[in-house]
Amino acid sequence: MGHIVEKKDLDSALFYYKKALPFEKKITDTLLGRVYSNIGNANLLKGNIDICLEYQLKALKIYEQYPPQKDILKVYNSIALVYFYQTDFEKALVKFKQVEDLLDKKIIKNPVKEHQIKGKVLNNIGIIYDNKNQTDIALEYFMQASTHSKKAKDNENLSSLYSNMGIIYLKGKRYDLAEAIFIEALNIRKKEADIFGLCKSNYHLGRLYKEKKQFDKAQEYLLKSLTLCKQANSSSSRASVLDELSLVMAGKGDYENAYKYHLAYKSLSDSLFNKENQKKITRAEMQYKFDKETQTAKIAQSQKELVYSIIAIVLILGIIIAIIMYRLQETKAKIQQLAKESAELSNKELSLRESTLKRELEFKNKELTTNIMYLLKKNEFNTEISNRLMELKKQMKKNDQEVIQKIIIDIKNAQDDDIWKEFEVRFSQVYNEFYERLNTKYPDLTLNEKRICAFLRLNMTTKEICALTRQSYNSLNVARARLRKKLNIQNEDINLVTFLENI
Repeated sequence: MGHIVEKKDLDSALFYYKKALPFEKKITDTLLGRVYSNIGNANLLKGNIDICLEYQLKALKIYEQYPPQKDILKVYNSIALVYFYQTDFEKALVKFKQVEDLLDKKIIKNPVKEHQIKGKVLNNIGIIYDNKNQTDIALEYFMQASTHSKKAKDNENLSSLYSNMGIIYLKGKRYDLAEAIFIEALNIRKKEADIFGLCKSNYHLGRLYKEKKQFDKAQEYLLKSLTLCKQANSSSSRASVLDELSLVMAGKGDYENAYKYHLAYKSLSDSLFNKENQKKITRAEMQYKFDKETQTAKIAQSQKELVYSIIAIVLILGIIIAIIMYRLQETKAKIQQLAKESAELSNKELSLRESTLKRELEFKNKELTTNIMYLLKKNEFNTEISNRLMELKKQMKKNDQEVIQKIIIDIKNAQDDDIWKEFEVRFSQVYNEFYERLNTKYPDLTLNEKRICAFLRLNMTTKEICALTRQSYNSLNVARARLRKKLNIQNEDINLVTFLENI
């Protein structure tokens, strides 16, 4: 029950989790570990990181008594988040790497569950690199994580990924891209009825509009976020919203309310991140290390006694095995085994290399597709704006019509050189030899003709190419005819797309 209500009401989740504690002596160790871990996670969302660490270490102490299992992954993940919130990024990365190592050992048998966990872990690693201002690495992890989350249909993590990518775009002042992806995250969270997620999405949109100096809109989204944070009982998120509201009200010139929100932020922030919390975390870590060392000493003593027995058995077996191996021509058997292992290792290395290349190509293909979709949507947006202005022009005076006509021309002539350069870089990475062969065989092609060749190589439709290049159907047909002539395609039966695929 606690897991179901956790997204909507953290206090209710904690209530149900703690109801299980009086029965801790009657339930299995692994179930108790799960209860401890869930209590820790709920406190993490509430901003009580010292309590979170206390319960996660209790859970870890239980799980370490058994072979690695899927539940220990959640514990490592939560402990890593505690370190992250304390800005100890190196410790956080160590814990996330432990999760990755366990996943590589295939302790998760369900492929969907494995994709779900990988998506979350890669998302968290990306967040750390973002906080270390290594945004290119962060975006790469977010893209990899989105692939896993989509396969697992994990909309909760997917919305988180979109928010994280939007934050990076916001830092880079790529406001249109940030707004689109923040809204995508918001819509997913609405469908999932994720109260805590909606709190974060409205907060991100509020920050975006604050940066764009749209203070009324920023205030609207931040107030929505504040209400949702209260519903989710997330104190840490509420503190962030209050801080942003203070800045927005100052931007509007309402210094009285700006001061009021700032005082509320300071009061809440101080209660969350005071020195006492740090002391509690340190005490919990020391207690965990002491208990673990005591347990390790007991295990070591038992293992020492066991080793003596094993040594005696091994010595006897060793003599017997040596005689048997000698009679069965040990040397010949070893040579054959080594040859077989060498062949298997070579096959594994080849398979691994092929798998790596496929993943890299898939990633680059997705980047190329994302770039094309961005260009399409931007051009569609520009076309729509131009059409609206044309309608508006009819209603205006002659002098105003000239001004609007100039705006329409500017919009139609607008080119996003950075996006085109990024598209050509992505295209070259996927079809790295295509441009080289095209330039070698046909050096007289113009830049636009090369782009049309690239679109045709991607098997794009005439409608899509027109949307990207802002050409009419007739203009594109003329360009295609001119291109066929430059490519020396005299036979009309030869398909232009097939011809480019074979270059």
